[in-house]
Amino acid sequence: MPPSQPPTTLDFVEFRRPDELGVLIIRWTRPVSAAELQQSYEAALTVARPAAVRYWLADSRGRGPASEDDTHWVLTQFIPRVATSLRGRIYLAFLVSAAQLSPEEQQTGSPMVLSNLAHVRLFAAEEAALYWLHSRQHLHSA
Repeated sequence: MPPSQPPTTLDFVEFRRPDELGVLIIRWTRPVSAAELQQSYEAALTVARPAAVRYWLADSRGRGPASEDDTHWVLTQFIPRVATSLRGRIYLAFLVSAAQLSPEEQQTGSPMVLSNLAHVRLFAAEEAALYWLHSRQHLHSA
């Protein structure tokens, strides 16, 4: 069965939802404005909703840094809506530049949010981020 390919008309972000991973992968292809960032996240929720995918990998390396206002919107406005819409805690792994993390954090992830709505970590390597997301999936399916 081919991976689910969600429809999108946004030219600055790509979505993949490989069925075998159970993870929504979001990749920005260029720096984005605050409005485009919000559009990206709203589109991600649209992609995640049909299969209730609560494990997300967001590759933010191509989009440029988010402002404090953007980060505040994601954490205080968007994530609560996602958790409600998908009926459970969201696990979100952000890929960032290795320069933003210590060598240990590059492997284990740097915790950003730990709440009843979301667990959010920053990673420098996709493999480490996917490993963390899979460990969360297995923990909650056992």
